[in-house]
Amino acid sequence: MAAVSQEPKVPLKRTRRETRNDGGSALSTYGLLAPMLIVLGLFFLAPLYYIFLFSIALRRFSPTEALAALNGELNGFTTELWSKLVNVGVIVKVPGTEFTVPTMLVALVFIVLLVLAVSGGRFKDRGSWVVGIAFILLLLPFMTIPAGDRLLRVVELSSDGQYMRLFFKSVTMAMTSSITAVIIAIPVAYFLAFCIGKSKYTWLLIVIAPFLTSYLLRVFAWKVILGDQGLINSGLMAIGLVDETAPLSFLIYSQFTVIVVLTYAWVPFICLPIFLSFETIDRRLLEAAMDLGATRWQAFRKISLPIIAPGIVAAFLFVFIPSIGEYITPTLVGGTQGTMYGQSLASQFVGGAFNWQFGSVMALFLLGVVLLLTFATARFLRSGAGGNL
Repeated sequence: MAAVSQEPKVPLKRTRRETRNDGGSALSTYGLLAPMLIVLGLFFLAPLYYIFLFSIALRRFSPTEALAALNGELNGFTTELWSKLVNVGVIVKVPGTEFTVPTMLVALVFIVLLVLAVSGGRFKDRGSWVVGIAFILLLLPFMTIPAGDRLLRVVELSSDGQYMRLFFKSVTMAMTSSITAVIIAIPVAYFLAFCIGKSKYTWLLIVIAPFLTSYLLRVFAWKVILGDQGLINSGLMAIGLVDETAPLSFLIYSQFTVIVVLTYAWVPFICLPIFLSFETIDRRLLEAAMDLGATRWQAFRKISLPIIAPGIVAAFLFVFIPSIGEYITPTLVGGTQGTMYGQSLASQFVGGAFNWQFGSVMALFLLGVVLLLTFATARFLRSGAGGNL
């Protein structure tokens, strides 16, 4: 039987109407995006541009050069302000010893660890180990355990510079409150997703309800609870565990107070993304794992955790980004011990210092850290790296 020759298929020629329609859809897309891009430029990029000019001393707060010189403001382009913030030594404290390294070296190490945490899953056999170790090394210097008036930690980062030392302190407090909030939110979200029937959305709304109330009222409520004459101290005094003349002073106006209040403030909110991650799990996978002899913990670690990992990372970022620049909470309940980076930044603009140039440097530095974390998290979520945990 003779072979039938197959002629190559020629792609159909696009008509003018189809081409015109494609061009019109592109124009309509740009037309829809144009107003938002204009708004973005007016309300974000333009102020950011002026903050950048302040940070390199091309703009000044004082109206004249003579007054600027009197106030100590620089009158021309310079990187001296940036050098004042970042060109300082970082003190690494580990049990039994401490040493000083350049800030740029610390920044480089953390960027490498962040890349490994996001992209380490590409290693074929050791992907989960690379991701896990990178995450641990990223969290270790900033994770603390509050113990009375002290914060226990394995590794501590400090600095010779006042503002960088305050930045590391703020990152530590934000990291501790973020991790604690996520640890509390996971079992709550799991209970809502798997242990409650049709009323789970009602209970979810009840859990989220505190987040919908005034933040200031909740902070002031904690001042009443944790104060020297507050609910906790009064209760301990009533049962004789605390002397009336010596209340537990670390409960208020300390780093411990700020961590507690930040954790409480964000737990209701981050229950939502973790709950939605649990909702995407196919229950049949868990049932099959249990039928094959897996324990509840094994089923959670092998099936549930890789699926909800992106939700956990997103929840962590929802807490960490606002907390690292927090102003209201440390101002109301932190006192002198609980001072954070955001307070020092605000004082450069409105707190009497009126050093807009250095305040702009501090603001851009914080914005750069936040954008780096946001970009890394977006890559993590898009690559599905949770499957390597």
